[in-house]
Amino acid sequence: MNRALYLKELKRNRKNATIWTGIVLAFTLMILSIYPSFAEMGEEMAKLMSSMPEAYARAFGIDSNTWASIVGFYSTYYGVYITLLMGIFTASTGATIVGKEERDGTAEFLLTHPLSRAAVSSTKMAVLGTLFLIVYAVQSLVAVAGMAVFGDDVPWETVAAMHAHGFALVLFFTGAGVLLGSLLSVKTNFMGPVVGLIFGSYFLNAIARSTESVEWLSYASPYRYLQLHLDGGSMDVAWGACAAFVAMALILVAVAHRRYLTRDILG
Repeated sequence: MNRALYLKELKRNRKNATIWTGIVLAFTLMILSIYPSFAEMGEEMAKLMSSMPEAYARAFGIDSNTWASIVGFYSTYYGVYITLLMGIFTASTGATIVGKEERDGTAEFLLTHPLSRAAVSSTKMAVLGTLFLIVYAVQSLVAVAGMAVFGDDVPWETVAAMHAHGFALVLFFTGAGVLLGSLLSVKTNFMGPVVGLIFGSYFLNAIARSTESVEWLSYASPYRYLQLHLDGGSMDVAWGACAAFVAMALILVAVAHRRYLTRDILG
C-alpha cells in the first residue's frame, strides 16, 4: 500500500462520502425521532398494523409487536432503507474506485510512477475499506445515541446482532461492486447495476416472504440468511452466516484484484 496514494484517494472521495453519510445519518435520526409520536398512538397504531394485508406485512417485516418498541420500529427501516443506502454507496464506490483512472485517462500517468499494479489496487481497496468503516461506524453510533435518547429499556444485544448482520450484508455488496467494476467496461455507469443488484436481492426476499408458494426464491438472496427485522421481539447473531458473507466479500475483492493485475489498462 502506498501512503501518498491512500491520502490522495481519501481526499478524492471525501465529498461523495460526506454526502452519502449525511443522507444515511439524516434518515437514521428522522426514524428514531418520530418513534415517540408513533408510541403515543398506542392502540390506534396496533389497529393500523393489523389492518395491513398479511402478505405485505410479512414481506416487509411489519407487525404490531415489532412496532411496540423503538428497536422494532428502527429494524423495519434499517432493513429496508438504511442498509440499502449504505450498500449502494459502498458498492458503487467499489465498482469505480480502481477503474476511474482509466475512465479519466490518468491510468498511464499513475502507472509511470514507481508503483506496481498490486500497490495501486491494494491501496484503493484500503481506501474503500476505510470509507466503508466510516459510514458504518458513524451510522451505528448515531443509531445507538438516538435509541438511548428516544427509547426506553433498549435491548442492546438485539441492536448489536442487527448491526452485525448489516455489517456482513453491506460488506458483501461492497465486494460484489468491486467485482462488477473489474468485469464491466470502465465507462459503464455502475449506479444502475449496483442498484439493481441490491434492490433485486431485497425484493426477491420480500416476495418470497410474502407467500409460501415462492419461498424458495429467498435462497438466492443474502437477506434470507442475515436477519434484519425482529422476529418475536429479539434477535441473535447468526455468526455462521456473518462469517460466510464476510469471507465471500473478501474472495470477490481478491478475484477483482487478480483481474486488475493481468488485464489491459486503458491510458
